[in-house]
Amino acid sequence: MGTESHILIHEMIDGHEERMINLKKFYPFFKLCDHALTQFREGRYERIDMGYVTMAVLRFFIEENSFNDRKVVYEEYESFMRELLCRDFYLDRDDPGITELIQYIFDKITNEGRPFYFEYYEPKTGQKKAARTRLIESHYQEGIVAYTISSDAVEFYLETKEMKDESRISIEQLLLNKMIRSKNFKGGLEVIRRINSEVTRLMLKQSEIVTLLSHNIFEGVKELDHFSKSGLRWFEEEQKLYDTNLELVKKALLKAQEEDYNSYALDEIFCLNQELKRAMDRHEALLSACTKLQVQADEMMIKAKHSRFRRRMDFSDLLRKAMEKDDIRLLESMVSPLFGVKIKKTMGFGCLDECLLCRNGEEEKGEAEPEGIEENYVFEDEIEEERIYHNFSLLLRILFDTLLSRKSLTLEELQHLYIMKFTENILNNGDYYGFLAHLSQKDYYHLMQIREKPDTFLEEIMAELVMKDRNKNYEDLSFSLVFLPDQKLDAGKENYITNIRFERKGM
Repeated sequence: MGTESHILIHEMIDGHEERMINLKKFYPFFKLCDHALTQFREGRYERIDMGYVTMAVLRFFIEENSFNDRKVVYEEYESFMRELLCRDFYLDRDDPGITELIQYIFDKITNEGRPFYFEYYEPKTGQKKAARTRLIESHYQEGIVAYTISSDAVEFYLETKEMKDESRISIEQLLLNKMIRSKNFKGGLEVIRRINSEVTRLMLKQSEIVTLLSHNIFEGVKELDHFSKSGLRWFEEEQKLYDTNLELVKKALLKAQEEDYNSYALDEIFCLNQELKRAMDRHEALLSACTKLQVQADEMMIKAKHSRFRRRMDFSDLLRKAMEKDDIRLLESMVSPLFGVKIKKTMGFGCLDECLLCRNGEEEKGEAEPEGIEENYVFEDEIEEERIYHNFSLLLRILFDTLLSRKSLTLEELQHLYIMKFTENILNNGDYYGFLAHLSQKDYYHLMQIREKPDTFLEEIMAELVMKDRNKNYEDLSFSLVFLPDQKLDAGKENYITNIRFERKGM
């Protein structure tokens, strides 16, 4: 095999995993675009472009989280989306389905609270791996659920327009320099906002590395090394550009006062000056945080190395060091113990009794360690998802079997069947009400179409049931949901649920 072929194979194998991990932040966007709104409400809103909506939502979260430095609650997102849909897609504000559409889009972008899984093949180990990423993260604080954009989502949004190989902050600083010189102060404010967004992304990445260091020190150090090479090596250059631009803004402000600019232009220059100072403070805070992170990582690495010391001698390493330094005296530590070896061995008479009493049959043997077994790490959300998947499957199977034997069925009757099967404890089970909420997202289900292209988490479970139980003819089943708001079912603790009538179609 030639040298060129060897280099080619080396680049394909060694660089594959890094490329796949870099691609994972793009995966949610194309998955969302692939799952358009054609199946929601029988394609009533299919003209809405999910790609545009996704980018707009990310920009909204960057504005609130990065520029305004606050978390977003669902009501704020809903207000933003209502304005966007009515403005850009000409939806009627009085449309009764717009609230449900906004919730449906939010569930898609957040993947119903689950991470997006991006699977890829790892040629080094010959196995498939899965990378996890999220666009929006949720936090429960002071009795409310607040949402923030993830660092992967910020990086994805920035990379759709900017270059990766250079410092984004430096590129924006050069652009800011040109705008100040051309007196485009309003455009300069937008550039500073993008700089702050990049600094925020680096701060989020730094926080994620701190978390990774606490769980896996060696993986965390690798990620820190990559972070330092790709993001922190530009600090000195960025700081010089900050100082240059600040000096230009000060000169522009002085010139505007001397030449008696109009008040509007003075306000723009003043705002630009304040925003630039604020950006410099955030940049300094990032540098300070990263410096502390490096010190913390070094301390954690020292502790980890001490805990992994082994009592053994690496002779090959010692020989290599001696050859590098061309000093044979380094081998003294290897050969000196051999000159003190006690050749003549003696045995005390007391040991003979122990040898005679020793029985080979009772000799303890160590347990053989199985080969090829790797640890499987199970995340908490995967355990939750497996439980929900199992419970939803049981509830769906009873609903399908009943609809195969009956033309129509009410939720009150279905609930009675569930109580007979699972006892009254099901009324205290949160998964039961979660199942009803998922089921009520649509008012019509056709299992043959769902098997070919499931649209929601619940439809994925339906599709698997259809594939598993082919002898029950689930795929021929289609049914609609008719909501009965006048009929209320008691759910305990002064709560109630609306009754539903399930009607089988065809067959």
